[in-house]
This record gives sequence, structure tokens and C-alpha cells, in this order.
Amino acid sequence: MSPLIFNLCFNTFIQFIKQEKYKQLGFSPHDENDRLFHPVHWFQFADDAAVVTTNERENQFLLNCFSRWCQWAYMVIRLNKCVTFGIKKFSSRSLQFQPKLLINSELVPPVKKNESFKYLGRFFNFDMNSKDHKDFLISNLHALLKKIGTLNIHPRNKLLLYDRYLLSKISWHFTVADLGKTWISENLDNIVTKYVRQWLDLPISATISSIIPSRKNFGQAFQLPSIKFQQCQTTLRSSLRSSGDETITKLWKNTNVGTNIQYDIYRNTKQTLKSIRDEHTSRLQSQLPSQGFIISFLLEHSLKQLNSLWSKTQSKLPANIFKFSIKYLNNTLATRKNLHVWGLSATSDCSFCLQPESLLHIVAGCKTYLDQGRYTWRHNSALSFIAQTLQSIKSAKLYADLPGYLSPCSISGDSLRPDIILSTADNVLYIIELTVGFETNLNNNARRKELKYRPLLTDLANDYT
Repeated sequence: MSPLIFNLCFNTFIQFIKQEKYKQLGFSPHDENDRLFHPVHWFQFADDAAVVTTNERENQFLLNCFSRWCQWAYMVIRLNKCVTFGIKKFSSRSLQFQPKLLINSELVPPVKKNESFKYLGRFFNFDMNSKDHKDFLISNLHALLKKIGTLNIHPRNKLLLYDRYLLSKISWHFTVADLGKTWISENLDNIVTKYVRQWLDLPISATISSIIPSRKNFGQAFQLPSIKFQQCQTTLRSSLRSSGDETITKLWKNTNVGTNIQYDIYRNTKQTLKSIRDEHTSRLQSQLPSQGFIISFLLEHSLKQLNSLWSKTQSKLPANIFKFSIKYLNNTLATRKNLHVWGLSATSDCSFCLQPESLLHIVAGCKTYLDQGRYTWRHNSALSFIAQTLQSIKSAKLYADLPGYLSPCSISGDSLRPDIILSTADNVLYIIELTVGFETNLNNNARRKELKYRPLLTDLANDYT
């Protein structure tokens, strides 16, 4: 049955119990001034119903009306999906009891003492706390993360599954359950962090903050449960605030206190997410200098128009190189310096030159690597890829300082020999000089190369544009 037809049909019963003789039934809530509202006895959301009364007799009466209507409408009440829950006052104490309510002469299963029931995704118990809901979330989260972890797929796809599938599975709980951001951060965030570290082969000391920024800011746009929780709360508060129902907007005003204030400052989830990501980026730069200095430097000096290109390129890397790139950016590769800090190496010195083996030392500072030609091989490998790409340009002549290509010396001379010269048919000359250095040396290397080849540009200015 379609939702529209169901609503049209079920509305006949709702109109029936709205009659004056039934309005006195149910529970009467109070407002902030302790004034009584009209009694409420029936809550309906789609095909889920809750009957609330002050005694069993009234509840049974409403259930009898509902049973007769279902027989008339040829609808079936699934007793195995129904429960009863009761609280009574004995002397001066309120205690849970098991109501005896019948549907079609069959007993509706009562909720046992100290147990809870679930309605519209939320757990309710006698203590009116969220213990069962929290236990359910922890258990469910472990199961889903474990399932994703066992899949033989690229780690990037595991992160996508987590973002698009798992977070959507728990988002409803973040809206309906009485959960706090602190509890989620201390419990759910820690669980997710443990699994993500396994997927990316990150050491225990690695911070997840490095993958939270957006992809254009060298992160993975990753969201911890606490981040999703803040978005859900922002959506909830925004819905209350912008509701066309005066009662709902009054509810928003009356609850604009305590922890809700931090969510009411945001107009939408996009604004919330940007604020959180900016906070994590700032944390990388100010509080985690060891793991955040590469990303901090790239954010400050990289060309913004090329950042999206990095994101696309990284997403296409093989699994092992993809994980390597993440560990490189947050400086958690197994260098001797890191191994020594982690207590896995007796020394932090390079085994070749006996200098402290940091990431900078490996990438661009080891004299032994330089003498062995390792840096030259890396430089020429990147240069070869660029040269092969430029060969596809039509009506252009390519010169490259590599075997198998015309030598740039035929244009530049022997004293200054750039890596690549590209001459086009309209007499435009492009000079490319490649430097594969460490990120923190980017500006210095660019300035040094510019000064080196400025005389050459001056000499060739009269012959080329």
C-alpha cells in the first residue's frame, strides 16, 4: 500500500478518536507555567503507533477501538511487534510494572523490569536514560566497521563506505537519542579512529586530524561521529527554528539554552562542517607541529588552483602508495627519528651518513643518497613523465635534458641548461626547470631557480616571445 493511500485510510480512525468523548482520555502534559494542556492519547508516525493513557482501562478501550477499525479496514495488527510499558505510583515511589492489555483476546507482550523498548528508533526505559541506546550504538558501530574492514577493497573506498553508508546508518540516532557530544567523542570517535588507523596502516601516534580537512586542503574530508553529531544537531535545531508551527518555534526558544546554544549559531550543516574542519586545520598548525608542518606549509604556499588536481591524483593511487601519501603528509612514516620516538629504534641516526634521519633528511638531505644518484633518478623519473606528456602538443618542438630527446643546449647554450624547453610554432618559448625537493624548501628552491635562469630569459627575449 502506498503511503498516500495508507494515510487516507488511516485518517478515518484518527478522525474517529478525535471525537469529544475520546478527548478526555490520555495523558495531560503541563506547560512551563504548570498549566494543563488537552490530554494526548495517540501518537502516529506512518504505520507506527503509541497509545498513552493514565490507566490500563483507558488504554484497553482505545486498543479495542483500534482492533475493530483494523478489522473494518482489513488491516492486520502484528502482535509480535507490539509491547506494553507501564509505570505506577506505589506509596510515594514510582515503579515499573507489566500491564495486562489485549488485542483480539491475545496478551500484548509487556516490557520486562529493567528492560527497554524501542519506538521510532529511540530506546525508552524506566530510568529514562540512554544507556541501552548507547550500548546499541557501540555494538552496531563495531559490527559495521568490522564488516567494512574485512572487505578486500582500496582503503579510499573503505573511507567512502564509512562516510556514505555507516554515517547515514547512525545519523538518525544522533537526532532522536539523548546523547552528548562529549560521550560521542570519548567513545564512538575512539572506536572509529582505531579502525581507520588499521585501514590506513597509521601508527598509534598518528592523528586523525590530518584527514579531516577537505580534499582541496590535502585531507580526505573525513568525518568522525562527533562531527556528524554536530551536523545532525544543527539540522534539528534549524528545523525547530524555521518551522511554520508556532508551537514548534516556541519549543526552539524554550530550549535555546545549555549545549543547544553551540548549535544555534549555525544556519546550516555546511557552515557547521566548515567551522569544524577549520578547527582541525588550526589544530594541526598550532598544536601538532610535528605531524602538521607539511600540510601547514602546503596550505600557505601551494597554488590553490592545483590543489584539486592533487586530490584527484591521490584518489587514483594504488593502495600502498595512497597510504604512503597520507603518512607522508602527516609525518608518520617509519623514519629512524620516528622509530626512535616510538621506542622501536635505539638510534635516530641515518644508517648511511649517521646524521639524524628525519623525513627532510630522507627526501632531500642525505649526502650518501645524493652520491649514489638516488635523488637524480627520482628527478629524472618525474622529468621523463613530464616530457612524455608534453610530446603530445602539436606544432611544438620539445627539448629535454634526458636521453632520447633533443638537448636544451641547442637553444640555451652549455652554461645554463634547463630541464625542458618547449618551442611552439608561433615563436613562444617555455622554459621548465624541475626541482624535486622537500615541501618546506619550495619557496627557496623556486627563488633560486628563478635567479639562476633570469640571464637566460633576458638573452632569449629578442628571439622569442
